[in-house]
Amino acid sequence: MYEKDGQKKPLTSLQTILLFTIGLLFDAVGNSFTVATNMGSTPWTASAANLSYISNISIPIILFAYGLIAAIANVIILKQFDWRRFLGNMIFVILFSLIIGIVDDFFIRLGLMLAPLWIRIIIDLIAVTLVAISISITQRLQFVLHPIDDLVVITRFKYFHGDAKLSQAINFSLPMLISLGVWMSTGRLAAISIGTLFLFLFQGYIIQLSDHLVFPHLVHNFERF
Repeated sequence: MYEKDGQKKPLTSLQTILLFTIGLLFDAVGNSFTVATNMGSTPWTASAANLSYISNISIPIILFAYGLIAAIANVIILKQFDWRRFLGNMIFVILFSLIIGIVDDFFIRLGLMLAPLWIRIIIDLIAVTLVAISISITQRLQFVLHPIDDLVVITRFKYFHGDAKLSQAINFSLPMLISLGVWMSTGRLAAISIGTLFLFLFQGYIIQLSDHLVFPHLVHNFERF
């Protein structure tokens, strides 16, 4: 929804596609930089890496399973099956996987893993901030969402009075516990570093701030929750 002077109206198709493209690219580029700098993945990606280590199941398959479970959880919470929403969740997972696979390979070939530590830390913190901004855009747009991000925004407004910080912290608690469980079982911890901890502590704050500062006239459509 687009709000100006207290009046709300639907976005045009062109506006929707443009904002969705920006959000998707921010998400893919941000996540790709976290991979290329090797300074910590998002909690969900990190937990998938750790589960992959003990199960021998590939990370993409685990991430797809996460997305499918989250999409089913969305149906249960909303108490209705919206096939457009469910299909959109799955399309986002596929598009995101394809784009991030191309982009992170490009950045890795640039040699970011060989850059000095302080440069990689700065790039990684910028990258995870981009991820949070992208989530703010796509959650407000409500066009096509990653099912986990959709689950977060649903719980944010249904149970946490719009508090992005709380909903995001609870969302990240599960994958962090999964990684912790793997570490306690094996003594090995993968894909968790400064970027992961920064996301866990601050992504909710950045999302809530971005709601007001990045495309401020783009507002949440509460009818979908």
